[in-house]
Amino acid sequence: MLLKKVRVTNYKCILDSNEFTVDQLTCLVGKNESGKSAVLQALYKLNPVDDKEQYNSLYEYPKMYLADYEAGEIVNGSTVVASFWKFTEMDIQSIVKEYGEDFYNNSSDVEITRGYDFGITWNTSFNFEALFRQKMEDYNFTPTDNEMFTDPSSASAIQNSISSIKSPSQNMTLFIQWFKASFPKGDVSSFYEKEFNKYLPKFMYFSEYQKMPGRISLNDFKTKVANGRLSPNEKVFEALLVLAGTRIEEMDNSTKLEDIINRTRGVSSKITREIFAYWSQNKHLRVDCRYDMAKPGDEPPYNQGFIFSTRIENTRHDSTVSFDERSAGFVWFFSFLIWFSRIRRDHSNIIVLLDEPGLTLHAKAQSDLLRYVKEKILNSFQVLYTTHSPFMVDFSDILSIRTVEDVVGASGDVLGTKISSDILSTDKDTIFPLQAAFGYDITQTLFVGKNTLLVEGPADILYLTFFSNILSKSKRVSLDKRWTICPSGGIDKIQSFVSLFIGNSLNVASFTDYHIGDKRKIEKLKDAGILKTGHILLASDYTGFPSSDIEDLIGTAEYIYLVNKCYRLNEKNSIKKSSCIEGEVLQYVVNEMSVVTSDIPEFNHYAPSEYLLQNPQIYEGVDLTETLCRFERLFKDLNSLL
Repeated sequence: MLLKKVRVTNYKCILDSNEFTVDQLTCLVGKNESGKSAVLQALYKLNPVDDKEQYNSLYEYPKMYLADYEAGEIVNGSTVVASFWKFTEMDIQSIVKEYGEDFYNNSSDVEITRGYDFGITWNTSFNFEALFRQKMEDYNFTPTDNEMFTDPSSASAIQNSISSIKSPSQNMTLFIQWFKASFPKGDVSSFYEKEFNKYLPKFMYFSEYQKMPGRISLNDFKTKVANGRLSPNEKVFEALLVLAGTRIEEMDNSTKLEDIINRTRGVSSKITREIFAYWSQNKHLRVDCRYDMAKPGDEPPYNQGFIFSTRIENTRHDSTVSFDERSAGFVWFFSFLIWFSRIRRDHSNIIVLLDEPGLTLHAKAQSDLLRYVKEKILNSFQVLYTTHSPFMVDFSDILSIRTVEDVVGASGDVLGTKISSDILSTDKDTIFPLQAAFGYDITQTLFVGKNTLLVEGPADILYLTFFSNILSKSKRVSLDKRWTICPSGGIDKIQSFVSLFIGNSLNVASFTDYHIGDKRKIEKLKDAGILKTGHILLASDYTGFPSSDIEDLIGTAEYIYLVNKCYRLNEKNSIKKSSCIEGEVLQYVVNEMSVVTSDIPEFNHYAPSEYLLQNPQIYEGVDLTETLCRFERLFKDLNSLL
């Protein structure tokens, strides 16, 4: 069965969550204390893998209304989860084969609810009258038998007819035996409980607090198992042994040291293969399980009997540390994979609920976790998880995201946790992880190509494009089309830019202006090693002047000519080249433009580049020999970096 919609009521901070849809992968995003965990916990107890788990109104009913509920003053106050399901094609085939096509009757949604004072209840549109008539036909009812079942429309009607029969025929006796076996309580709910719960998935819940302990005292563990008092953490350890194909009793009963060594080595190898296929943070780790005699100097209960310890070996540093001393993220990742493997082994039909997965994981490790979920879980099981990390949001499917908010009404009344598929939530704190996630996703492709050339600003892009086109038309070396030119804001922003996009394995080069005082910045950038050697090209390298902007590659006279044309400066107020220092033409133009007549617009150093692109003919008749040589040398150097 596939879970399609859910509504949670009367549970902890949730008064009424609203009905929300569920996909194969559903992400619940919300800030701390919004009620995300409560949603999963309520859903878990609908049909938990641990059948002992039940709703407890004393501890879980919203406290502000608990007294009213216990006094019976709240209508329908017992319901916690109302869920809506669809049968899979495989389920339908099985149902039709066992009960007939008329019974299934193309039923659509199945509503399943559970609450504080009642178990699972089903509400469907199955055709029970068709089922009963088919069974009567299968058991060869005589006309007399049929007369005893005047109303076969419901289970309760059949039950009433059975209770009034004194001497049933042999065939009718067989029918009654079938009915009592299929409807042990004489109603439809008992039929579902007995025959249909096999289609309903079990819920597996895993949270930040279910971390496996690094050490286990054998004596203490066996006592807890016998008394049924294993903690959630110790159950993960038990799952580790199951995954390794052994039990603590087998190790305890072994009389040969070599048996214990081989068994623990087998545990170590199996776990290492399973874990490190999806842990990319450090490939030099391996799991080392040990089974040693306790030492009397250790703290209880580790001072007697045998101790099973899990250690992590770092082959790079030739050292081992206790599992408890590894990073919190690794411990969580390890524990989750162990627990999921155990549950998957015991239950073939589950829905996975992950409460704040990856909370202690590095961003890259969070992507490892999402990769594991998509590759190992989603093909077989639905997954619901909560998060407030932008790196745990699935960029590829924003429609699977649900926002979770603790809402207060306009008049100040508490409305409790609300869930919505509207990701444009009014609460900026709720959607902040989404903004961060989508912003990062967009910037990974914005202006960026496999080969990215960083320049200072948009004007540089236009100048490079213009002179590259002129060279190309002359059959000379132009800028290779494989370069994507991207404005980065100058030397100070290059390191931030490359750091942001480094995960894309880009080939990045930078062409930047250079001025007196920039030497230290350039040296620092080179020392950082974020760009390959030779991938930082300076404008001054192509002009021969101590300082230069891209405008100096154009040439002093050529650029001043462009500015005069752009701003339509006449002979009287035009800028003259006479006092311009070579290599400082841009600053010279800025200074000169500040003293021209007031009817001239304020100088914008982007404007000349835009004007040039719109009026490429202005350089007709102008000798650009040196200009084109400078740009050609630059393009040759850039193309050599591809």
